Amino acid sequence: MKRFIYIFIMLLWMISYATAQESLPCRGTATTVLNVRSGPGISYARVGQLSRGQEVNVIQKSSNNWVQIEFGSQRGYAYSKYLKFSPLPQKANSPPAKSYSGSSSWSFWSVVWNIITWGLGIYLGLVVLYWLLKILIISYFIVSACLTFTFRMLSLPFFFLNALQRYLAKPWFIFFKKNRFSNATNENLRFIFYFLQFPFYVLLFPLRIVNAVFFNLLVHCSFEMFNYVMEVILPSEDKEGHDDFIRWILFLPYRIIKYVVWHGSLTIIESAIWTVIEVFLPTLTLFHGTSNDAAESIVACPNRGSYRGRDVGIWRVGGGNYAGNGIYFAPARSTARHYSAGAIIVCRVTLGSTLDLGMAPYHVYYQCGKPNALEATRWGLENNYVTGEWWRPDEGWWEYCMYDWQNRYNYSWRIRPLYVIDLDSGYIQRIPGGMCHWLFRKMVIMDLLNSMLGD
Repeated sequence: MKRFIYIFIMLLWMISYATAQESLPCRGTATTVLNVRSGPGISYARVGQLSRGQEVNVIQKSSNNWVQIEFGSQRGYAYSKYLKFSPLPQKANSPPAKSYSGSSSWSFWSVVWNIITWGLGIYLGLVVLYWLLKILIISYFIVSACLTFTFRMLSLPFFFLNALQRYLAKPWFIFFKKNRFSNATNENLRFIFYFLQFPFYVLLFPLRIVNAVFFNLLVHCSFEMFNYVMEVILPSEDKEGHDDFIRWILFLPYRIIKYVVWHGSLTIIESAIWTVIEVFLPTLTLFHGTSNDAAESIVACPNRGSYRGRDVGIWRVGGGNYAGNGIYFAPARSTARHYSAGAIIVCRVTLGSTLDLGMAPYHVYYQCGKPNALEATRWGLENNYVTGEWWRPDEGWWEYCMYDWQNRYNYSWRIRPLYVIDLDSGYIQRIPGGMCHWLFRKMVIMDLLNSMLGD
């Protein structure tokens, strides 16, 4: 803070000193009828008068905006605000006009006065800016709480529509919580229900549009823009002004361009593309429970914010795996809270071809409910299923396991985080640097192309 003020005052002194050293004498033209006095002030006697447009030589500056002039064979003082100044016409082969020593005296004290007044104003401005930054830090928590509360109220109808899309896509799935039939019967049921999905797919087209627009363009863009604005106000990187007031000021334009303009634009473009994709590929908003650090590491960008390293921006298979080896999601927030260690990632998940484990071969279903049910993953992937849908009877809830054999879905386009909930505070969790752009990544694009072209 002191170093910044010292540098600024030095620059101010040089500017003030340069502007104060005007070349004298110069030419002055009266802009109105102007009295000429014997001294620099109205208390001095009048010794003459200038008519409007009359030109005189200005010899030196005095205090309080008065200048000494030469008119005819006399000298006197005139008020400078009613004079228009211009350089003296130079005569050929004439020596430079002589400056009077009184000008130097005036310039020195003007520099001192400018340094005091401007320096004091700048110091007070920095103090105000410093406390304004402190207020912004406090307001962050207030804004976060208000944003979370407002979102909860406004999003209730859309979470209902999200659940409605899930139930109407396969309205029969609630009758197959348990595996009751023979393998042959289950195989026939899977074949029949596969074709029965198509009429519902067509009927749910308008509902998919509404959900895709709300969760991608409104929810995701709003919370991402909140992350970017917070990076401008409270940068997370040391090189951009974290805990350094001087850097905070110097890098302010850079942060605005980098986060709000550049990454904000990419987020809008990405969300618009996902919205179009989700209209044709059924996608649900689901919940994933994990720890706060793991949540930030999963959704963060490896090149922005405070998170760095090979594990940033990827999904990892956790422990348990009671319905197969993979990444788990829940259609209900309460289910994700059960598995959470402090945070919940709210995601848009394109489940793809889903295996109803209640209609799976019995040896596959039999493994579910036990740790490391790898047979469910193996059989599902071999039969072109992307996700397994399982009713957990001991807890009474549904779970989705996106089959992941050796972390296949680390960079998958099928899982797109919207925001993170901090369960301790109940607020939306800030992601330093903003979330990763899942669309603009080489491995995501390759996975997307492989999925469309059938590997």
